[in-house]
Amino acid sequence: MGAENDINEKFQRAINLHNQGKIFDAKKIYEYVIIVDPNHFDALQLLGLASYQVGQFDRAVELLLKAIAINDRFAFVHKNLGNAFERLNRLDSAVASYDRAISLEPAEAAPYNDRGDALKKLNRLDDAIASYNKAISLKHDYAEAYNNLGVALNELKRHVEALANFEKAIRLKPDFPQAHHNCDIALADAAQWYLLFRYKAIFGVLPRLNPPISFNEHILHRIIYDRDPKLRIVCDKLAVRRLIEERVGVKYVVPLLGVWEHPSEITWDTLPQKFVLKPNHSSGPFAIVDQSIGVNKEQLTAKAEQWLSYDYFDRSLEWGYRGIPRRLLAEPFLYSSNGDAAPDVYVYTFSGKAALINVLVGAKHTPDRRGWWFDATGRRVAVKRTEPPAEFKLSDGDRQEMVGIAEQVSQDFSSLRVDFFMAGNGLKIGELTPYAFGGMAKWQPPELDEKLGQLWDPNCDLSIIPDYK
Repeated sequence: MGAENDINEKFQRAINLHNQGKIFDAKKIYEYVIIVDPNHFDALQLLGLASYQVGQFDRAVELLLKAIAINDRFAFVHKNLGNAFERLNRLDSAVASYDRAISLEPAEAAPYNDRGDALKKLNRLDDAIASYNKAISLKHDYAEAYNNLGVALNELKRHVEALANFEKAIRLKPDFPQAHHNCDIALADAAQWYLLFRYKAIFGVLPRLNPPISFNEHILHRIIYDRDPKLRIVCDKLAVRRLIEERVGVKYVVPLLGVWEHPSEITWDTLPQKFVLKPNHSSGPFAIVDQSIGVNKEQLTAKAEQWLSYDYFDRSLEWGYRGIPRRLLAEPFLYSSNGDAAPDVYVYTFSGKAALINVLVGAKHTPDRRGWWFDATGRRVAVKRTEPPAEFKLSDGDRQEMVGIAEQVSQDFSSLRVDFFMAGNGLKIGELTPYAFGGMAKWQPPELDEKLGQLWDPNCDLSIIPDYK
């Protein structure tokens, strides 16, 4: 009786050590217990678990099989055996062990999840998905199962479904690094598939991305792979305002007239006669509102509702826009010093250095739109997108100011387009653009695309871009 009590005391001490994470100390005592009593079921199965936990998978299988030979009615022992078989890549044996665990405890979710992992490794992806779904049906907050289901769906190129499951896992467990990593992979896979297809449809060839060479290829590479958190800031037309203020001061920020979650909340009477209405979460949509000539508020409200109805990422696959909270904002319409609409000026920066300046006048998306290109020194360069009918003089003072401000704002970015308005009361930054032309710019001449790709090299000589003639 005394010897039995001694064994029980030692075994309980081993369990306590095991629970404290002192696995090697616990193992020594389990080993002693089964030397004294080779048929001690609990010592065998716990020593098998401990052996698995320290990476001794063959030993774990040996011990767990001995325990099962004594008593095969415990589902968790079969599940642990399945885990050990899986780590030894004995996948069919792993599935069989999980199946036995499930037969003993069909309402337990974990064996279904682990069975899904083994099936996925066997490339039985449809069966794996069914197993993960069963685990989730039994345990609705099973973050690991949502993550694993996402991986299987992504391997089947079902990227949108995969993303939804990764996002569920992250909502359930925000500090789940594997789910965050897998979500980024699925985003890249979805973007790559669509963007490569679109690029080939436009240019007739697939882009080179490893490494990127041309201007467009660099932009595509960023869309597919770059997950710099600052991209989320610059893509949000509200959040970016603070970044601009912090880097160059409030004087360069376009004043904000109002922000609303829904167009029904717009306080029309408080707004000036002419202003710009646009969403914060996307690129492109805007409306110039001139109340002096009358406004169809019902039509404008419908347009604004349409802007807010979608996540811009779903259309562009540009990661920085994904999940931005959707708002409407109003800004004053900006005039130049001569009373016309303020010209747009886009300054292209690379590694925090300005390289190209594009001055644009005339309404966007109309035949009146025309532009001029300069390098950062003010030299007129042969970049053609719209043919200007007249000359434009870019003063040294304006050029130096916009280059200096653009370089301050774009520090820490591999590339960034800083979009200015040349307003009568000074330069204003309208937005920051990380995905210029979505990587689909039709440069003229076409070979210019590859030359402009050299701008990503910090030592690039701007003379590679020929003079305008």
